[in-house]
Amino acid sequence: MINVKNLTKRYGKITALNNVTLMFDDVKVIAIMGENGAGKSTLLKIIAGILPYDSGDVTIDSYSITRQSLPARERLGYLPEMPELYDRITGREFLFYIASLRKLGDAERIISRLSQMIGIDDALDYELGGYSKGMKQKISLLSAIMHAPQNLLLDEPVYGLDPLASRTIQDFIKKRQGTTVLATHSTQLVEHVADNVYFLMHGNVIVYDSVPNLMNQHGSIENAYFHYKEKK
Repeated sequence: MINVKNLTKRYGKITALNNVTLMFDDVKVIAIMGENGAGKSTLLKIIAGILPYDSGDVTIDSYSITRQSLPARERLGYLPEMPELYDRITGREFLFYIASLRKLGDAERIISRLSQMIGIDDALDYELGGYSKGMKQKISLLSAIMHAPQNLLLDEPVYGLDPLASRTIQDFIKKRQGTTVLATHSTQLVEHVADNVYFLMHGNVIVYDSVPNLMNQHGSIENAYFHYKEKK
């Protein structure tokens, strides 16, 4: 479970997040939806412990991301929107490096099992510089889940991917056990995989509801989003 309480983040005079409070439940897929600049990526980076914040609190399974950073991070996986990879090493070498940082035992078995599940096993011995965007997204996802985190943050996980890669990652999200938080501007992705959704606009939460309820009321998540946007 991830709790965000009264979180504020400023970049100079710009308020990226304005006193935001959210709760991400166990065994749920919860989407954060908004346009570019709404504060989605900033929020995920703060939860992951990458960005500092001005006020508020963030806890991962009751561990503070600032005061108890190590146990909090151990319970968290994070897939950024634009993963940065080392082009001159192979996928397998990269994953063994991540496994060593995580101090994982039996890394070879873990890598073999997860790479087959995500559909990247046939590319592990190629250099990362030759990977397509979809392959880079898959191997980055694998690196984020190697330590079996209870909580997973995904920033635009299928943006720019071909249909097959997108379907593979969507299937993984739907089948996964634990807390999954995905930031996206894709209404289709929200409809396909999310249980609940927050609408974020200019650093403020304007709506929190279940995906089925919003679709029953408005016909689609797209209609619901623009309905509430126009009311602001």
